[in-house]
Amino acid sequence: MNLFRKKRINSNPAPHNNAVADRIAKAIISRQSKMANYLDRKTQYWNSTSKLIALILFCLLFGGFSLYMLIKALY
Repeated sequence: MNLFRKKRINSNPAPHNNAVADRIAKAIISRQSKMANYLDRKTQYWNSTSKLIALILFCLLFGGFSLYMLIKALY
């Protein structure tokens, strides 16, 4: 009776799966780095007050939208 036996898990996935996953990860990291550099150049001359105001506006905008979607889903 095999009711309580543990299933064997293959701990070594196929090597080609790792290669594909590595390429996808490198592509994502590359895009993130490019976007971070772009945004850094755009906000390079902002002072800390401007950055704080932008952060607060971003949080209010997306927090408000998330709250709206949550309420809309419940009612």
